[in-house]
Amino acid sequence: MRIGIDLHALHSLMQGSRTYISNLTSALLVADEANEYVLYLPRDIREDEIQAWRRGNVEVRYLKCQNRILRLCLEFPFRLRRDRIDVFHCQYVPPLLCPCPYVVTIHDILHEVYPEFYPGKLRRLMKLTYPIGARHAARVITGSDYSREQIHQLYRVPQDHIVVTPYAASHDFEQADIGADAARAANKYGVSGPYILFVGRIEPRKNIHGLIRAYQRARQKAGITHTLAIGGMKDPLFEEFFEDVLGEKQPEGVSFIGGVSQEDLPDLYAGADLFVYPSTAEGFGLPVLEAMACGTPVVCSNTTSLPEVIGEAGITVDPKDVVGLSEAISRVVSPGSLREDMIRQGQDRAKTFSWARAAKQTIAVYRAIVNGSN
Repeated sequence: MRIGIDLHALHSLMQGSRTYISNLTSALLVADEANEYVLYLPRDIREDEIQAWRRGNVEVRYLKCQNRILRLCLEFPFRLRRDRIDVFHCQYVPPLLCPCPYVVTIHDILHEVYPEFYPGKLRRLMKLTYPIGARHAARVITGSDYSREQIHQLYRVPQDHIVVTPYAASHDFEQADIGADAARAANKYGVSGPYILFVGRIEPRKNIHGLIRAYQRARQKAGITHTLAIGGMKDPLFEEFFEDVLGEKQPEGVSFIGGVSQEDLPDLYAGADLFVYPSTAEGFGLPVLEAMACGTPVVCSNTTSLPEVIGEAGITVDPKDVVGLSEAISRVVSPGSLREDMIRQGQDRAKTFSWARAAKQTIAVYRAIVNGSN
């Protein structure tokens, strides 16, 4: 079986898609030596980024078209046919007139449920392309039962054609430890003293205004002195919101630290006394899992997929409830046994998620398609 994987997202602004396809590909190549893999990569990718993927059953192809339309309409149809691909794996949008069966990973369709969080042009494009790609796919893969149900209901894709393969934190997060590396990472991003961490794109869906209000209340009511470190890169799609957040008068203790590199992220998690993720909606919520793997207590929203990820290992609150969020923050960073219990339960919870398991489930999907299973 020859399996093609679209890896153009390795140089994408969509961090979740990049993390998913990178970790999944690594796990697939470790788990599967029987099948052949053709990896379609950005042409400007560095050799050190893919060195571990160079194996006897792997062929590397460099994509020529940076333009999405040309890549999907011309380059992929031509290359997939030429490379004799049996099944192709892509994210969100498949090639036009794909010459082989394809699997599409759709992490979420939140734009359908929460349209207010997406620019109009982007929302219209997703509403046009995502349903078509999902309905014509041999299988749809997603990370949570929540997303599976949304895809089934809103896109009318049969439930037995949607496979849930929960994501995982990479081994880098499991190996993070509080110590010199954590202190170095905090210092690198200008954070001193004890801190509370948020990491995510600066966009309306992440509820950053609500987080800042809850933090401010915790300082006033409970007297916490932790810095609130907000890590996230600027997304051109949400530039107006980004400027609005930065332009607003921030209470004392709030620090916007910018985008965090993948290399520094485990150490930054590990050094935090608390990770807070009050997002209004998520298709999975990988940062929650990463923080728990690092031994950092987590407070997150009780909406969409996030309860599936955190289980009973953390505290969940209504993202609209500023008082409840503030009280949860205060409880965790205050002295007591709660933190130790949350650290232990979070690490145990994170270990139940595995990229190796996701890879095995994905390989089973490929086999079912090629063997003609319904």
